Parts: sequence; structure tokens; C-alpha cells
Amino acid sequence: MRTRCLSGRIRTLFLVAFIFGAAALLATPARELNSQTRQQVKVAVEFKQTGSQGRETLGGTGGVIITRKSVRPDGRVVVEDTLTKTRRSTGIFTLVQDGGESSLLVATKVPYTEAIYYQNYLTGAGYTVARVAFLDVGTALKVRAQILPQNQIRVQLMPRISYFSTEGGGAIDVTEAATELIVPHGQPVFLGGATTQMHEVTRQLLGFGSRQGASETSITLTATIQ
Repeated sequence: MRTRCLSGRIRTLFLVAFIFGAAALLATPARELNSQTRQQVKVAVEFKQTGSQGRETLGGTGGVIITRKSVRPDGRVVVEDTLTKTRRSTGIFTLVQDGGESSLLVATKVPYTEAIYYQNYLTGAGYTVARVAFLDVGTALKVRAQILPQNQIRVQLMPRISYFSTEGGGAIDVTEAATELIVPHGQPVFLGGATTQMHEVTRQLLGFGSRQGASETSITLTATIQ
């Protein structure tokens, strides 16, 4: 009896081990499949610039009118007023895995005046030392996205400044200039206005710092769950 009872217990232990082993094997590819099928978020930033230019010209025309009794000049003044409006629209986008991050390239090389602005800011904030002189500067945005309930998306934009100098090159993430906002799926959100406030470095990077005259730049962000 003991032999039969012992063999029965051994068979039971083997059966339990087999069941748990099979469950573990089935669970492993399921976890990998879930990680591979995580949703993605398309984050698009669109730049729209409108401008108007007015021109007023003053010109005169004249001639001579000959009649039977007299000769008199004939002249008049012509005023021409023209108004030209221009609109330009460009956009960039990136795909971000839910809970992950990606990068948006804004400019591979900024003008010299903007390069000096970034150098002065990064030096004053302690990211670089004063003796480092920037020769070339590129700008980008690190984008993080997380899908929330009710088709809401949390998006974080963090400026990244890449530079090249006589002492070498590097890239700096300006952490205190990050902008975080929660946007509805597929709905454009205006940046820099009543919807959200951006750090001055982010504003400069996205073009708000270069508005001049009658031109105006508007920037919208749209996050879409793929």
C-alpha cells in the first residue's frame, strides 16, 4: 500500500509541475505579444505664419488739351493702395510608443543670433562654461506620450540643444524648459496661448521668439492614438 500511495503522489507532483510549466511557456509569448502591440501616439506640431504688407503709391498723369480758343494743361493724381497677405504652413511629426519617448528635429542649424541666445542661456543656467563658444547649434524636442483614460493623452515636450564648438560637441536636455500638457485625441491644441504656457526656451525653439512686424506665428500640437 505504501508503494502504491508513494507512486500516486509522485504522479500527482509530476502532473502539477507539468501544468505549471505549460502555463509558464504559454504566458511568456503572451507578454511579448502585449509589449509588441502597445499602442502608438502620433504627435504632430504645425507652424502657421500669416503676414500682411501694405504699399501706397502716389503718381501723376498729365497732358495738353487744345481747343479753338486756348491751350490748357490737363492733369490728375492717382493714388494706388495695395495690401498683400501671405500664409505659410509647415509641420513635423513623430511616432511615440505609449509610455515611451521619441524626438522631433526642429532645426539642424540655427542662425548665428539664435545660437548666441542658446549659448548665453545654457551658460547662465550652468549647463556649459563661459569659455565654450558655440559654432553650430541644432534644436530638437524630446517627446514623451502616455495614453490616459477617456481618449486623453499626456504629452511632454523637452528642448534638446545640440552644439559643436572648438572643444568638441554635445547635446543638452533643458529639463526646466519642459512643457507638459494633456490633450484630447485628435484635437489640435494651440501652444503658447490660453491653452498652455511654454518656457521661454521652448518658445524660442518653436519660433515664437522671432515674430516681427505684422507677421504672426501660431503653433498647434495634435496627438492622435494610432
